[in-house]
Amino acid sequence: MITRPRTTGQSDTNSLFDMNRGRYPLPSRRFLGITGLLLVALAAPVNAAVTTYYGVQAQLWKPVNGLMKMDYDWTYSRFHVQYNYGYGWGPPQYATIDLATKTLTHFATTSGASWETLFSVLPQSWGSVPANTMLVPQGGGGAVLAIDPFGNVSTFASGLPGGGAGPTNYSTARINPNFDLIYANEGTGHVIRIDSTGSPVWSTVVPRRDGLVGRPEAVITLGTNPRWGTYQNSILIGENDVTTNIWQLDYATGAVGFPSPDLGAALGRTAETFRIYHNNLALYLSIHNGPNSTIWQLTNLAAIPNVQDGDLFVAVEQLFGGQVWHVYFDPLGNLVTQKIVEITGDGFLEDMVFAPVPEPGTAAGLLLGALFLTVRRR
Repeated sequence: MITRPRTTGQSDTNSLFDMNRGRYPLPSRRFLGITGLLLVALAAPVNAAVTTYYGVQAQLWKPVNGLMKMDYDWTYSRFHVQYNYGYGWGPPQYATIDLATKTLTHFATTSGASWETLFSVLPQSWGSVPANTMLVPQGGGGAVLAIDPFGNVSTFASGLPGGGAGPTNYSTARINPNFDLIYANEGTGHVIRIDSTGSPVWSTVVPRRDGLVGRPEAVITLGTNPRWGTYQNSILIGENDVTTNIWQLDYATGAVGFPSPDLGAALGRTAETFRIYHNNLALYLSIHNGPNSTIWQLTNLAAIPNVQDGDLFVAVEQLFGGQVWHVYFDPLGNLVTQKIVEITGDGFLEDMVFAPVPEPGTAAGLLLGALFLTVRRR
């Protein structure tokens, strides 16, 4: 049984003050089923809004040109971001953003085409790979690169599937503590577990229910936690398509199935990214809209009913926005889904990461955020 707590009358809406900026959104990144067509946005100027639920607070944290994927470096107290995104043109570019000062500094330019690359910054050492190493796919896939804290790039794993069916060629390298790296290549449907020496442990191709090869993108490896219910001790994979497909893979063998209960059906859409909630942290969202891309900060997450440390958060991408859901299993084994934020009318929700709230007085850009926002309650 799937239960979803009511949210009526529990929202706060933060609208961009310059709601008629006279821009046209960039082409969509989402592959449309078997048609192979890109959604092309031809809309008039938009009214962008971020609506929160259960007392969660949202503020515009920082504009970033061409922002895409992101992670957080706990040692250096900085975000790593993919930016200056080029829709396949030019090599991928990455920057760091200091948590306290919000200063953006170019970090590295890698190889391949400027496609989306979900990546990880290691919070702890993994075999012989040092902590704070950034593991990121080559643009378009085919290899996983290792970038040290000073921006030096080397090859960690090569000979992997890359490219494949278009119109986009996204790839993923995500790792959770105490587990191996999971690599996914959207264009070929491959999901591969890679150990700390850079060697594949197993490789599989995810099939869709309609018989087509899937387009894997979002990845998370879950261990043991009753709050994860039937999703425990497995890998969850979201799809780069307008579907509700989410796969569940056996961590040891790579055997592929679909989760029960069906998480994609419960959320109404496949997952764009997964994260694990940690107490006393903020959630930072990446909203891609070309030169108008932004990072949003969500706070007061402890106000979410029944939220616990270690719960699963799932981001869903939509045309001109997206949603974030708090997901857990209750003591009776029922799947509970709570929408905590919805973005409408502005870009695409691409990634999210938990990170600290800057100490008072250190976030120099708070005034900028206040200038861009008006707040109304309903």
